[in-house]
Amino acid sequence: MAQTQTWTDTGIAELVKIGSGAAATPVNKIVCLNMATPCAAVVGSTFADPCDTATHHTDSGLDIAAITTVAQAQQNTAGDSIDFDHVFTATGTKNVAGIHVCNTDGDVTFIECCFNAVLAVENTDTITIDGRATINQA
Repeated sequence: MAQTQTWTDTGIAELVKIGSGAAATPVNKIVCLNMATPCAAVVGSTFADPCDTATHHTDSGLDIAAITTVAQAQQNTAGDSIDFDHVFTATGTKNVAGIHVCNTDGDVTFIECCFNAVLAVENTDTITIDGRATINQA
């Protein structure tokens, strides 16, 4: 299975709120997805209901945290992407199937990414996330 990544419907709605001046918060947090088998990212996923049977990690260094770096970037045209970088350090033995990139409030998922294989991490293992999400009008 190949890695899958998508902007979610709720994430796009949050971007529209930001653009229209409505109450909303930007990309700011990240959390690892807990699942024993690989998942597949879907646009209909939400923070409360991730893809497949995934859940959010709530401990072991893999729980929701402020993203280390978030920046506007260019993939095809100026400003069409968001780059995000973060390092998780596990404090226990867990499975990680992917990530959710969330808003400041930690209640809206902008981006869902499922890895091509489940990562089995142990105490002190690190997961380095170096991501880019592009809004593509092509």
